[in-house]
Amino acid sequence: MLRASLAVATLLAAAPAQQDRSQHGPIRSDASGLVLPAGDFTVAELVEATATYLCRNYLYDPSTLGRAGGFTLQRQVAVDALGSEELLYALLSTRDLAVFPVDELRGIYAIVALDSTVQPGQPGQSGATLRGYAPWRSREEILRRPNLREIVYTGIAVATSDARALAAMFDAAVPVGWQPGRLFVCARDERFLMLHGYRDQVAQAIRIAELLDRGPTPGREDLRQRILRLERELAEVRAQLERR
Repeated sequence: MLRASLAVATLLAAAPAQQDRSQHGPIRSDASGLVLPAGDFTVAELVEATATYLCRNYLYDPSTLGRAGGFTLQRQVAVDALGSEELLYALLSTRDLAVFPVDELRGIYAIVALDSTVQPGQPGQSGATLRGYAPWRSREEILRRPNLREIVYTGIAVATSDARALAAMFDAAVPVGWQPGRLFVCARDERFLMLHGYRDQVAQAIRIAELLDRGPTPGREDLRQRILRLERELAEVRAQLERR
């Protein structure tokens, strides 16, 4: 378990009122982890519990989270620091909500609806899209935590394949164009591939692109040639036996 210090989260909804309406036992948050009991939760409750445990500030419009409905946990869930973040991001993604960093160094994040044109952290303002708020993560960061449902951008170098051909392959498989939270792959030249989407989608696309770029290894190719040779020899032996 990763250790958590005292909670400093900024909570924008009234916690006592939510606790009165809730249909679950107490949420436990201490040095051993975050424990969510079985029962019904509002989205805001889960956000606040995670914010308290991770010592973060999650900025959001209460009405946006209120429209998202709630969650029912049939069984108790116990998670550590990394697990609590992954759980929150995954649950929010099922309601078309996403977390975007505002100031990661100071632990400030914004939760927004993916169909929103409102600037994260500033409810009521318009004009800015979500395109510019997804963070850039390195290939290594993404593969280190491939299950985090965070919307990201990244890029990878292509050594032997044509990046434009790889991008066209992904585009044929997922022909939706750029949308927040949907896998989108493009290339401006033959040696660099750009990717956007949730980390789990992007991580899988990276693995596929690198596998195709790497091609068959000499060992595997030698084995294939040996199998083909053995099949030809077996066919010749069968033909000889049939002629006798």
